[in-house]
Amino acid sequence: MLLLAPILIIGLYVAMYILRTEKTGACKWRQVSKGAEGVDWACPVCGATAQTASGEPKHCGGQMPKL
Repeated sequence: MLLLAPILIIGLYVAMYILRTEKTGACKWRQVSKGAEGVDWACPVCGATAQTASGEPKHCGGQMPKL
């Protein structure tokens, strides 16, 4: 049992490293078009698209919060 705790802790850190979200944190938003509904944006880094009322999106396209 004493040996199991360090193995679990190391496994947890390895899983956190593999599943980290920094891969999509480098979005470079580019304005595609502007219409009546808002501004359309696209990210050439991750391929995400977004639409905002005004201004650049605040979140990476790969990790957009669900509303």
